[in-house]
Amino acid sequence: MIKSAKAKPKASLFGVASLLVVSLCAAGADMVAHQPVELTKLEVTGSRIKRANIEGIAPLTTLNREDIDRSGAETIAELFRDVIFNDAGIIDETFTQGFAPASAGIDLRGLGVNRTLVLIDGRRVPIFPFAQDAHSSFVDINLIPLGAVERVEILRDGASAVYGSDAIAGVVNIITRKDVEGADLAVRLGGTSEGDGQEGSFNITGGYNGERSNLTIGLDYLKRKEVKSKDRDISESANGPIDDRSRASKPGTTIRAAGFPEPDPRCPEDSISGPFCVYDFAPWTTLIPEVERFGLNASGYYDLNNDLRLFARALYSKSDSSRDLAPPGPPPQLFSVAGDNPNTIYPGEDVLSIYRVQELGARTDRFKTDFGTGVIGLSGVYRDWDWEASLGAGKVDTRSRGKSGYATASAIQGAIDDGSLNIFGDSPDFDADAVSYTTKRDGESTLYSADIRATGDLYEMEHGALAVAVGAEYRDEDYSDKWDPVTQSGEVLTVAGTSGDGDRDSSGAYLEFSVPVLSELELQLAGRYDHYSDFGGTFNPKAGIRWQPMRNLLLRGSAGTGFKAPSLQELHSGEIQAFEAVFDPETGEVVEVLSTSSGNTNLDAEESDNYTLGAVWDITNSWDLSVDYWRIKNEDAVTSNPQYYVDNEDLFPDNVVRDDDGTIVEVISPYENVAAQKAWGIDLNTNSSWSTERAGLFGLNIGAAYLGSFKQEPVPNAGFTDLAGKNGRPEWRARGTLSWSKSAYAASASVNYIGSYDRVLEGTDNDKVGSWTTVDAQFNWSPPVVQGGKVTLGVKNLFDKEPPEDPFLEGWPFFNRPLHSARGRFMYAQYGHEF
Repeated sequence: MIKSAKAKPKASLFGVASLLVVSLCAAGADMVAHQPVELTKLEVTGSRIKRANIEGIAPLTTLNREDIDRSGAETIAELFRDVIFNDAGIIDETFTQGFAPASAGIDLRGLGVNRTLVLIDGRRVPIFPFAQDAHSSFVDINLIPLGAVERVEILRDGASAVYGSDAIAGVVNIITRKDVEGADLAVRLGGTSEGDGQEGSFNITGGYNGERSNLTIGLDYLKRKEVKSKDRDISESANGPIDDRSRASKPGTTIRAAGFPEPDPRCPEDSISGPFCVYDFAPWTTLIPEVERFGLNASGYYDLNNDLRLFARALYSKSDSSRDLAPPGPPPQLFSVAGDNPNTIYPGEDVLSIYRVQELGARTDRFKTDFGTGVIGLSGVYRDWDWEASLGAGKVDTRSRGKSGYATASAIQGAIDDGSLNIFGDSPDFDADAVSYTTKRDGESTLYSADIRATGDLYEMEHGALAVAVGAEYRDEDYSDKWDPVTQSGEVLTVAGTSGDGDRDSSGAYLEFSVPVLSELELQLAGRYDHYSDFGGTFNPKAGIRWQPMRNLLLRGSAGTGFKAPSLQELHSGEIQAFEAVFDPETGEVVEVLSTSSGNTNLDAEESDNYTLGAVWDITNSWDLSVDYWRIKNEDAVTSNPQYYVDNEDLFPDNVVRDDDGTIVEVISPYENVAAQKAWGIDLNTNSSWSTERAGLFGLNIGAAYLGSFKQEPVPNAGFTDLAGKNGRPEWRARGTLSWSKSAYAASASVNYIGSYDRVLEGTDNDKVGSWTTVDAQFNWSPPVVQGGKVTLGVKNLFDKEPPEDPFLEGWPFFNRPLHSARGRFMYAQYGHEF
């Protein structure tokens, strides 16, 4: 079997997996006869081989329950805002105007949310059906309750040879709580120093151990109130460092027979910008949306005999969120006012008007999502081999409703024609309810899977056992994103939707070896073949080395290839039209333009090359230091970003549409395999602890991530542009935590640092976006009179540090939402109890 694996690696992976299935099925009758084997080895993210030494070949960061509690985070998205390996930040629900509102995705190394693989207990879960940026598929981490999490493992290395698609930038494995005995609960209240954004949460987890079984159940609840844009200085107005007010205004702008726009005579002088009356939409909008989430997780096992275990895990969550946007503006064709209209101020002359229908009130959208995932399987030991086989299923069902503030263009035009809506004055007879329209968008994503795996020692070599892991997986997935027909037609003001759906199945098989070359030298060899029904197959190998030349010094390195299959949204979405802000290098202005994109069934898989090299040094028994170098090259990257096409207009002249005055009016941004990106950086981490007889126990952790280069190439042979330290990619991120404990007391203080960067835009002087340093603090007291109880007081952003201005990222709200937050100081109190 080993010889054939060397001769024909792709075919042999499936062959080995098939033989494994047959062997395990045939072995059922023999299992009872064997004595139980006590496993002391563990499987960690990045390898399927169980090993006793957790510090292995791959650079791995683990956030355990203590780290999570100390962070003060209430959600996984909030936890990852402080993770320094998110070089360009995190996309979350603060993107209230995005394509996938109320959701959050992890973006390791700044390569995109679709290039970080997110697992729950080592297994895939269904993607969120609404794509980020209209095409990037991702796992919505907002649907995973933080109270259900035991730890989070962050693999800072590509892992397609082990896990398959999407692991280009790394892997985040969220390990849920299981095998719990007893119970614990936590109740928390918090809010900002501005008196808004109040949060309340409750979680309880309990478990029971029987003689041969365990059942663990947890319940989570979170409710948070909104933060309005008008209540923060940096976002209170769209007329800030730059004037990003909208040209759709009330009073409006009239276009007469000569074809030149002119502001309504009632337009205030400070709202006139050139020939337009502009509108400050910011006071209407939601900065941080209100949410209500409920989560339930359960896990259990039953030992059928000494060598065979039945296990099951399930997680369910329900999310409800809402946001407000400014009242709708006009459709692309504008409104018309006839010369005989009873309200016209241009008698006898037909005119067009750019008018924001403020009479409809704020646009209020509500988002509801149900998420469920589960797995059932068998695990056991056969002749010193650990094996596991399982079936899994998951579903995300999300619904978006435009509850108020929406109307069709024809309904508003009809109200203008009959005189009930006076765009040149007051409208006492206008009935907003009579013309209102409820937009509807429904999304669904499902994933069904089956897998079988085994790991064990093939035979004993001179310096140890030759260990191997082998497995096979099958997945069937589909998604749909459906708008109601009226909205999809583009008839509804200021919103345009498109529907899309697609499905595919994929299968994969992998083989991994751990070869003890010397007593202090381990070689890892891994390979995986995947086949997709919609684009074909790909093989990805990986090799790694672990050398421990001294007892307290470990050297490690790896090299491998990776891939990202085209997402179902990239392949099958319909024509998507939206109004997006882009910076026009020819005029030096941020303008709102119509962006049109669509799916492309001819897309190829993206490919990558990944390299790491690192060292771990235990300087003393209480002080360690690790340094890891990483390098990623990502080719055939899929893009549909309108700013990308504007920045490279010379390469895509037909994709940027300008009017006779040279103003951009539309960007056609189809999904294409056109881009390449390559990056490298260095991760540093050090931990130390010391104890004093009188003062107690102290601990210090410092982590830093340096981005040495982040180069992008728009099309082959066009040349790379380095964005490290530019345009939202700071060269440095760091976090340091000092902790202390003594008797019934404990405290910690964390410093979060996000470095500065240059905002480089063609045709303008470079702007420096300043660094941002915030401090979090926490105090804990375990009162002796309440055994098992703990009181926690904490504050995030202790000194209420405002985010630095970045006016050219997306215009308003004038700060970098992925990296920075305008929430301000947030204080919380929590009581926890262990029974």
